[in-house]
Amino acid sequence: MDSKTVEDYLKTIYKLQSGGERAKTSQVAHKLGVTAGTVTEMLKRLARRSPPLLTYKQHYGVRLTRHGRKRALDVIRRHRLLETFLQQTLGLAWDEVHQEAEILEHCLSKRVTDALDKFLQFPRSDPHGEPIPDADGRIAAQSGLSLSALAAGQTFRVIRVQPVEAELLRYLKSEQIHIGTTGTLISRAPFDGPLTLRLRTGQSTRRCVLGRKAADQIFVEALATSLPAE
Repeated sequence: MDSKTVEDYLKTIYKLQSGGERAKTSQVAHKLGVTAGTVTEMLKRLARRSPPLLTYKQHYGVRLTRHGRKRALDVIRRHRLLETFLQQTLGLAWDEVHQEAEILEHCLSKRVTDALDKFLQFPRSDPHGEPIPDADGRIAAQSGLSLSALAAGQTFRVIRVQPVEAELLRYLKSEQIHIGTTGTLISRAPFDGPLTLRLRTGQSTRRCVLGRKAADQIFVEALATSLPAE
């Protein structure tokens, strides 16, 4: 069985069941771009392994076992360390590193992964703000709330972008929005309209209008302090 394929399945299932629910076969098929029948056959094979990597019951979905979860987190750790290395050391933009890491994540041994972690001084999050698992498979809970969930007048700091989509990341880069950007939600248009923000850039502030779909994918922490007036 191709280890790359197995790792792709485990990583996908982990992300789908991150809320504690079972992942549905149709969801896995959609994420991986394969048929539901192909997914069902693979899930049965992974459930029969010794030790089993997941539990699968037809019409009830799939859930990773302890072994499957640890292996999925190993892949995610390699991926997010690679993203961090590609950005910090090689200078790739944050909208470029995800696709490159998708290719390289299956090629690193544990020894190289541990060395990479040490070289990067054990980063806790990747360029998109997502937590990096440690060598023992421990991972911090994802925090924050979506930008679109804030009330008008609230000040915030951007802490994560999820899911990682290159087109969105390029757009945010053009708007000078990145991890650590601070701002205030000024207003929101009715009927799921755009949000008007006031963002800090250096010592100055500026206005930015952001669509609701983009705001849903930006996660922030609320701040107690306010930005200076324009």
